[in-house]
Amino acid sequence: MGELVNPKKGEVTTPGSPRLGFEEPIDQGDLIIPRAKLFQGTPTEADEYPDAKGGQVINSLTKEVLPSVFVPVFKFTEVVKFNGRNQKDPDFNPAYAPGALIWKVTDPQDPRWAEGDFGPNGEKPLAMRTLRFLSYFPGVQMPVIVSFAKTSYRAGKQLLSLAQFTPGNMFDRRYRLGTKKEESDGNTYHVFTVALDGISTDEERTIALDWYKALRGKALKVHEDDVGFTE
Repeated sequence: MGELVNPKKGEVTTPGSPRLGFEEPIDQGDLIIPRAKLFQGTPTEADEYPDAKGGQVINSLTKEVLPSVFVPVFKFTEVVKFNGRNQKDPDFNPAYAPGALIWKVTDPQDPRWAEGDFGPNGEKPLAMRTLRFLSYFPGVQMPVIVSFAKTSYRAGKQLLSLAQFTPGNMFDRRYRLGTKKEESDGNTYHVFTVALDGISTDEERTIALDWYKALRGKALKVHEDDVGFTE
């Protein structure tokens, strides 16, 4: 499995950079892009991330806590359909494993795209619409996908709006990714928050541009995309 990791501390890896041992062409499908995982503290998560605390944002691949400042490189939207978690879930399909990915679309012309919309009377969407931003976290050697869905979708729309209505390229601005607690129906959970953090440095813009050229328009394989996620 190929991973976007450079063994020299402090250096950032750009796909396609000439390095010894990587002469064979890389199959894009073999590269896994980590996700900024918002740790909720559920028992399942605690088993996988024993050192994490509720509300922390973690690199899903390395399991390290991510810095709060990040630079979004580009955005893409997906509508995904996951199987129900158990047989009591009305969306459960016995042909798939609990929580398994059933389908994913990125083309708004695909008829399944509309399943990510609320119904005319506020009915819950049949699938999950997700705003994704391939991002650079200064000090982190690999690109990270920041995904906004479900209860954090509002923060994703805020980031998109801030980026859209400020001049320049998307990666000309830095943002701060935070978390806060919310409560609904007696359940407490963490959601993402987003705020502007100033102008990107020359180095940050150079790295972001390299990643934009290398990864924009490619079929990215996001870590943990085969099971439902909670952000």
